Amino acid sequence: MSSSGSSLGLSAKREEIKNAAMGETSPLPKGGGSSPVGPVLEIGVEEVAFWRQKFHLSENLVIRIPGPFDTVSDFRAGEVPVYEGFFESVFRDQVPSLIAKVSRAVNISPGQLNPPAWRILMAMQNLGDLEGLLVGVAEVLYCYSVSPLIGGEHRYHLHPRSRMLPVQELSRSEKKHHPV
Repeated sequence: MSSSGSSLGLSAKREEIKNAAMGETSPLPKGGGSSPVGPVLEIGVEEVAFWRQKFHLSENLVIRIPGPFDTVSDFRAGEVPVYEGFFESVFRDQVPSLIAKVSRAVNISPGQLNPPAWRILMAMQNLGDLEGLLVGVAEVLYCYSVSPLIGGEHRYHLHPRSRMLPVQELSRSEKKHHPV
């Protein structure tokens, strides 16, 4: 059974296009809070059109550009915040099922996972599909814990539970005993 059988659809709405910002976090309104994490990227209609052309995004995919004070925690149900790097990693219009299932299990939005977490989960799902292995939430959470990023408001990463990772490179001495 393939673990990519179900995926969570990506939906969003366009709003506040002229004065919109997109980034790891957005500037905070006056009155305090913590400082933004990472640079804020100004984005508008031209950038969205460029992304559609560059990454061959469907016109059916509705993209809502966050306002200047939106953060990851401000997204509505059914919306997934994405970054240009996600499109570069072949993400198009559906959240891979393993990412959706892990996010649901720990009660967060898939977009709250950082890009390296997406890469790890996509690699685990692809490896499972290629080798006929069932890789599910239990297997992921056996190897990793979902931990908050330090200074990343409502952002999470995968933290290995031990030094034994699911996939390891063989040492030179082991390569001699296990020729390819």
